[in-house]
Amino acid sequence: AGFAEGDIYITRKLVTRAGIRYEISETKTGANDKLSEGINNSNVAPRVSLAYKTGKYAQVSVAYGDFYQTPDKNFLYRNPDLDFEKASHYILNYQIVSEKRTFRVEAYYKKYDQLIKEIKPVASFDSVFTNSGDGYAKGFDIFWRDKQTLKYGDYWISYSFLDTKRDYHNFPIATTPAFAAKHTLSVVYKYFFPKLNLQAGFTYAYNSGRPYYNPNKPASAFLSDITKPYHNLSLNASYLTSIFKSFAVVVFSVTNVLGIDNVFSYRYSSDGSRRTEVGPTSTRFVFIGTFINIGSRKDDSDKYN
Repeated sequence: AGFAEGDIYITRKLVTRAGIRYEISETKTGANDKLSEGINNSNVAPRVSLAYKTGKYAQVSVAYGDFYQTPDKNFLYRNPDLDFEKASHYILNYQIVSEKRTFRVEAYYKKYDQLIKEIKPVASFDSVFTNSGDGYAKGFDIFWRDKQTLKYGDYWISYSFLDTKRDYHNFPIATTPAFAAKHTLSVVYKYFFPKLNLQAGFTYAYNSGRPYYNPNKPASAFLSDITKPYHNLSLNASYLTSIFKSFAVVVFSVTNVLGIDNVFSYRYSSDGSRRTEVGPTSTRFVFIGTFINIGSRKDDSDKYN
């Protein structure tokens, strides 16, 4: 592969960045005549962005780019004539970044082409794999971080909205994949106690639930069931100290403090009459540990005291 990129300053406030990537992928046979992870093809992927500085700390930008991916080797074993999978990205971004505050909002649309598609709905040795799959993803992300409002405090909030559908692999219809949640929220807060050399905080994560496969539903309702919303409140603390004149951090953290019974998906019996929840291996996870920087100078640790 080869890649070239350059910046063009149209004015002091307007700049464009243009680039192009060229890639060659070859199929070779190795031991036991097994195919390598490659295809006999090449691609050219242009990428360009345009940014305009709207203020001292703010800018707005637009971007476009093509991206290619070699099919998974498990598909290439079945059909060595497969082509690259392709994604085209369209992005609109606005951000304000100062020393202690960051605000960013980004909207995007992604179009997927030439995705791997299994002709038969159930995997078997005579299944046929082609590049006839496609799909899309559109949505927006919002991010805010503030280290200025609260003295010794630092918090950030991020939210994502995602609308996506794909018709690929063994999907009988175009639908939302099992890994995609429509709404995702994350809140993080940290506070430093200088007299105690202690930093404490919490993290809260939420998503609106993900699709899961229900064999009792017809093909027209494939992946139409949604798990219940996911919640996770975690606490953490870090104590800065020195051990044998070496800088050390004592860490304590506990996940899912509220003990919420989260569900990632469901696993059904062969006849579809019974189902089992698929979730984390434990409701809560507690970690206590110490990290020591061996060989650090004493004055390096003293600056934390």
